[in-house]
Amino acid sequence: MGKIAANILRYIRLLDMETYLVGGAIRDSLLGREVKDFDFVTTGNPKEIAEYITNVFGGTLIEISKEHEVFRVVYKNAETFDFSKLKGEKLVDDLYSRDFSINAMACDLNESLEIKKGEIIDPFGGMNDLERKKIKHLHSSTFIDDPLRMIRAVRLMSRLSFDIDEGTRKLIGINPQAINNVAGERVATEFFAILKEKRSAYYLDYMDKKLLLLDKIFPELKQMKEIGECKYHVVDSMTHSIKTVECIEEIIYANKFFEDHIRISYEKHTEEILAGNRKRIELIKLGALLHDIGKPSAKKVDKDGRVRFRGHEITGAELARKYAEKLMLSKKEQILLCKYVKMHMIPLVLYINNDVSANALYQVFEKMKTETLDILLIALADIVSTRKLLVPNEEMGMFKVHVEYIANNYLTRYSPLIEKAPIISGEELMGMFGIPEGAMVRKLQLKIRKDIYFGKVSNNKESVLKHLKKLTVQSPSKY
Repeated sequence: MGKIAANILRYIRLLDMETYLVGGAIRDSLLGREVKDFDFVTTGNPKEIAEYITNVFGGTLIEISKEHEVFRVVYKNAETFDFSKLKGEKLVDDLYSRDFSINAMACDLNESLEIKKGEIIDPFGGMNDLERKKIKHLHSSTFIDDPLRMIRAVRLMSRLSFDIDEGTRKLIGINPQAINNVAGERVATEFFAILKEKRSAYYLDYMDKKLLLLDKIFPELKQMKEIGECKYHVVDSMTHSIKTVECIEEIIYANKFFEDHIRISYEKHTEEILAGNRKRIELIKLGALLHDIGKPSAKKVDKDGRVRFRGHEITGAELARKYAEKLMLSKKEQILLCKYVKMHMIPLVLYINNDVSANALYQVFEKMKTETLDILLIALADIVSTRKLLVPNEEMGMFKVHVEYIANNYLTRYSPLIEKAPIISGEELMGMFGIPEGAMVRKLQLKIRKDIYFGKVSNNKESVLKHLKKLTVQSPSKY
């Protein structure tokens, strides 16, 4: 427990009112996990308590729910303290309103600053379920009261490496479509928490097969179970998509899969925060799950009776956009997710055409830009997961070498050109060529970038300035 948490607990203990520590803090403490999130219920005024703590100990005060009187104090060390009004007349009423038994325990802060097993208030057998490693609902209305708890059960399962109680699993299976009554932003929070785990493919498969829940969030996945088996695929498109996520996890969390400099670049790149606390790797996994989402609508049978899915990446990108909006992802995440789906076939096309020339790669990099590594990873996982099932003993080294070659070209030749501001600013180009701000300036900057990539000029300002003087100043538009 951190110093701030200890001081806050000491202060709360002095309050002349019933105040209890409840929920996840009790659970994580019993499991020996680090406690970062503290939830308190009180008979007093939660707003006044939260305001006082903010004034004395600092932090940022956030009103979580005005209706339910829930207030949060957040600190830079990632500790959060939630204060809410006790629901019902007694503590047991409040605990009964919670989601799972392992989250329905409490500790009386007036008794001790420590969470002692013998003093924990546990009316619903939470400690027993912790020992059994089970996620168990509290009552028959658990998922009616809040359908989001269906996904939260899987999130807890993935985070704690627990199983879902059989009765709880059956209760979720009664009405999984109720998840569509939940705001997309709330669904995204729980769903991305699952994608954060290193074995998220396993839990996605569990959501699909055991809970019948995954295709309620992404309806087209249900149609994907009916298609996809062909000359190149021995499983349906839905199974293949989850296998692709699994393959991404095998690749990205492996120490020696890529050459060191590529591996290090991937580690840094995939850890980037895109929005809130969501990282790029989580969006890449979602892109892998949805990469073939357009196949049902693109399915065609040619004159020879062969099933084709031409253009599935285009229709899939539109569906990905729809789902990104449904989940209320940020604009950046929406653009990236569509890009993943739309461009996931490009690396394979280069491989089939046996064309990794400088010109071909430059054109590809201009399309993929900073998502090049992401798309290469999805494409690699797509092919490897397919071939592993089709020809289990096949050596996939050639396609891996292909992807590494492209990644290496991107990292050493193209990425340095777009990571920093242009060597020659727009203002300098405008003065040099006597042109107004706009398309002509951008065209010249693209010309400079391309010439550096192809080795026509060195990547430094002096060389670029000399290079520009050789251009026809009177007619820069030809460039």
